[in-house]
Amino acid sequence: MKTTKSILASLVLMLLVSVSAMAQTEAKVIAVVNKATWCHVCEENGARAMSAFMANNSDNGFKFVANDLSTDDTKKSSLEEIKKLGLESAVADLKYTGMAYFFNAKTKELIHQVSVAKSDAEIAAAMVTAKNAVK
Repeated sequence: MKTTKSILASLVLMLLVSVSAMAQTEAKVIAVVNKATWCHVCEENGARAMSAFMANNSDNGFKFVANDLSTDDTKKSSLEEIKKLGLESAVADLKYTGMAYFFNAKTKELIHQVSVAKSDAEIAAAMVTAKNAVK
């Protein structure tokens, strides 16, 4: 059951990243979502949190990037996408899994963060806070 949840959460995150990539030019906020297969918070809350992120991104103001900290290989792969966005140094010290870190897409400044364990309403509020910080 836990493996199924993990797979589902990964699929939802990949879909989210794909949809978000299409709207990259419109994004005002880049959300780096730290996750790992061994993270209990990610496993228990990942799919629900990703649904909340998608539900609150109807205007495509956010670009989501998965930062998979599961293994050295997934870290390396994730870092390539993070480098393309100019966030390598910004995320260097952000090693907590089960977290979404919101960055200003232009300045690359960290503007807010939220745990995927938070309620859907708290995730929505964090997204509003992040978006308002870049207006």
